[in-house]
Formats: sequence, C-alpha cells, structure tokens
Amino acid sequence: MKNKTLLLTRNLLKNGEGFGIKGMKNKVSKVLFSLMLIIILPGLVAMFSLFVNGAYSLLTVIGQEGVIISWGIAVTSVVIFIFGIFYIAASFYFSKDVEVLLYLPLKPRQIVGAKFLAAAVFEYVITAAVFLPVVIVYGIRSASGILFYLYSCAVFVFIPVVPLCLSAVLVMVLMRFTNASKHKDTFSIIAGTLALVLGLGINLTAQKFIINLNPQELEALIMKGENSLTIITSGIFPTARWAVSALLDTATAAGFLNLLLYAAVSAAVYIFLLFLGEMVYLKGVVGLSETVSKRNKLNKSEVKDKFLKKHSALRTYTMIELKLLFRTPIYFLNCVIVNFLWPVFFFIFTVLERDEIDILSIAVRLTKDPDYEGAIFLFGIAIFAAISGFNGTVATSISREGQELFIKKYIPVSYRTQIHAKVLSGSILSIAGAVLMLVVAIAVLEIPLYIGLLIFAIGLLGTLLISFIEILLDLYNPKLDWDSEQKAVKQNLNVVYSMIISSIIAGLTIYAALQFSPGLIAAVFSAVFVYGLLNVLTYYLILKKGVERFGQLEG
Repeated sequence: MKNKTLLLTRNLLKNGEGFGIKGMKNKVSKVLFSLMLIIILPGLVAMFSLFVNGAYSLLTVIGQEGVIISWGIAVTSVVIFIFGIFYIAASFYFSKDVEVLLYLPLKPRQIVGAKFLAAAVFEYVITAAVFLPVVIVYGIRSASGILFYLYSCAVFVFIPVVPLCLSAVLVMVLMRFTNASKHKDTFSIIAGTLALVLGLGINLTAQKFIINLNPQELEALIMKGENSLTIITSGIFPTARWAVSALLDTATAAGFLNLLLYAAVSAAVYIFLLFLGEMVYLKGVVGLSETVSKRNKLNKSEVKDKFLKKHSALRTYTMIELKLLFRTPIYFLNCVIVNFLWPVFFFIFTVLERDEIDILSIAVRLTKDPDYEGAIFLFGIAIFAAISGFNGTVATSISREGQELFIKKYIPVSYRTQIHAKVLSGSILSIAGAVLMLVVAIAVLEIPLYIGLLIFAIGLLGTLLISFIEILLDLYNPKLDWDSEQKAVKQNLNVVYSMIISSIIAGLTIYAALQFSPGLIAAVFSAVFVYGLLNVLTYYLILKKGVERFGQLEG
C-alpha cells in the first residue's frame, strides 16, 4: 500500500497547491512568466552572487569568510519561519480542501504531514535563491572539495524543516483555541497575529540567550580569525550553528557529526510536529466553517440612522475593500499585517542589536550631515516604493474577486471608480506601513523633521506609482480560478512580479542617491519630476486600457 502522506502530498501539489503556472492561457501571463525566468530572476541571482563575492573578499582579510555561509543559512531560516506562519495558517486551516480531507480515511498526522511537505516544496524556492549562490561563491573562492558540495546538498534539504515545523507548531497550538468562540474570523486573525508576535519573540529570546557578547569579546572574536565570527551570525537561528559547522569543517569528523546532528534534530522536530498534529489538529480545524450572526430587529429610524448614510461611490467602495481585507483572515495576514512588519524588523536590527554591531551610531551621524540630506531623502522614497510592492494588496485586488467578478458588471458603480477604489484601499495600507516605518526611522536615526515631512509628501508618489503598476498587472494577469482565499493571494505570481518591479524601482532610486549624491533640493525636484511623470503615464494607461480590460474580464 502506498504511503498516504506522500500520496496526499502529490495530489495537493498537482491539484492546486501551486502558483497556477500549469495551464496558463493568457498571453500576458506567459510573457511575464517568461521574462521572470529568462531575465529577471537570473539577473537578481547574478547581482546577489556579485554581492556575496564582494563580501567574501572583504571578510577574507580578517579571516571571517565563513560568515557568508552562516548568514545564508540563518537568514533563510528566519525568513522561512516568519512567512511560514502565514502559509501554514492559510494551508492548514483556511483552505477549503480541509473540510473535504476530514471526510477521507486519513489520520490527522497524515493531513498535517502532507500539507507540511507541500508547503516545504515552495519554501525550497526561497532556500535556493539565497543559499545556492552563497554555496557556489564560497565553494569556488575557497577551492572546496567535493565533500563540501555533498554536505551543502544535505544541508539544503534540511534548511526549511525546522523553521517551518516551528511555524506549524505555533499556529496549531494557537488555532486549537479558536473554536472556543463561534467568531471564527476574529479569533483566526488574533491567533495568526499572536503566532507572528510569539514567533518573533521566541527567535529574539533564543538569540539573546545564545549570543550575549560585550564589545571586548566581540573584538577578540574578530581578531582571532578562523571564522570565529560565525558564532554570532549563526546565532540568529539556533539550529543554524550545526549546519554552519558542518560546512566549514568538512575535512574533519566534527563536520560530519554536526551534519548528523543537524539532520537528526530536523527529523525529530518533524516527528514531533506529526505527533502534535495527531493530538490537536483535528480539534482546531473542526467547526472552522461555522460562524455566528446577530438577529436584532430594528425600527425604521434605526435603519435610517445606521444604514442609510449617503457617501460618494468611491468612498463607499473603498471602505468595502478595506473591510474585506480586515475581516478575511487570509487577506488580513498576507495583505494587511505585512505592512507593519517592516518597522518591527527595523527596530530589531537597529536598537536591539546595537550592543553587538554598532551601526546605529554611524547612521545617526550620517543623518545629521547636511551633505547626505539628498541621499537620505531618496532612501526614504525608495522605502515607500518597496513597502508598497511587498504587501500584494493591489496586485491581487482583481484576483480576489474570483469567480464572482461578473457581479461587478451589475453594480451601479463605473469600472473606473471600482479601479480607483482598489488602488486607494491598497495605497492606504501601504502608506500606513510606510509612515510607521518613517516615524520609527525619525525617532531612532534622528532624521530631521523637515526631511521626514518631505519623504512623506513625495513618498506618496512612489506608493501611487507601485499601486498603478500593480492594478495593471492584475487586470491583465488575474488569478480568478481559485477555491480558497489562500490561492488568490499566497499563490499568485502577481505578488512576485510586484515585488520584483518595486525592488527595481527602489534599487534604481537608491543607486541614484549613491551615484550622484544630490543635494536635498535637487533630489526633491528630481523625484517629483521622475515619479510624477511615471504616475501620469501609468494612470493614462489605466484610464485608456485598464478600464477597457476590466470590462473584457467581466464579459
């Protein structure tokens, strides 16, 4: 008899746990995907490889070249852990296929195991993008032998296991208690948010306990050489240290033992996940389709006061979009809360880590130097653009309509207004996250207030530009064929395209700041001209082609 876990994993991957690449019919979809595979992704990998190569050259001088290996493993683990929380919550609990699987002759551990393996398959994409360039550059520059590459393959297999298992454990424990109330959506949102907070807290606490060096000890480690600094960088994620030691000590028995320990711990954590799934998963998932509603009788005056309020169509439709984003757990976790993670990450890596690597004091000195005002302003504009492209709100606004898109043809709101509302709702969330990031940056980096106000004012142009590009992407490349909200946002290539485009725009802005070092006035006028012109062009495309395309989709 075939293993049911593996059989279910294969069916999940085959029947929808993907990005919808198979069966692409839209020419725009095929062109975008081809460009990403042929030009964009290789270009990004090449740029990252050049960065790693440069870092290797610098670290070799102090005998710390192994740091790039530890960073590659540790950072990948942390990224998988944090974003795995969103994916696990969506796949394990909010996917519509869960209710179907409960009726099949499957044990809870088999469902948990299959969904975990399906999620892990896509996490290998993240792992490959970061880890493989690091391994190749390090292997070539250090003239490592075949054993290094064999160990690297083994480490690559196990990298996503522990962080993704920890994400799943957090989500399952918290979701076990969501059925304590009939308000499923509210409790699911709270549980998902709490899982994220707990995840960050656990990671930071573990790092602080593992590494707590004073400046003298840090200096001693740097001067020692022999890759001694990897003890700090691998401490970002606890199990990363064994993988790093295995790759840096391939010539000794200690390297092999560390590899075995890394594999054994990964296997043990996966077995624990299956055991926990058998104990709590079924109790956490049963009843998630139920909800509660209030049946209050209202008199005519109450109906008039509560419901019959006259507002513009744009405002009303924008509020509908925002309410949907906040009330749907998948949309809230993937489109809303992600906007507010960046200030948290920024605070962690500047304030909480200042005892180990005092970058903060250097940054504060730069922000107070009048010669760098223009560069700081452009960096701020770039951050506004990047945050807008990484939340996926506007890039999935058409896709989220799914098979019910035809309804938009019959509501008494023009296509133009509907498009405006979708852009506006996403822009509001992006601006909120960017403003919070700006406030934290002003407080921590002591950026002058007038520069902060300029960044906010002109940064709105960057947010709008990315939102206009995203709505055009989703109009010409919508993912309308889905059976769960997870697939509309988490498995939508438009989000990837949006990230790439916003990264390119933000990167070019930063490049201009570093290359030309403009004064503040020149930087402001240049940003207004370039971003303003691009906004006008993209908005013209929306009015001429976007509205027409919206009508074609509904036809």
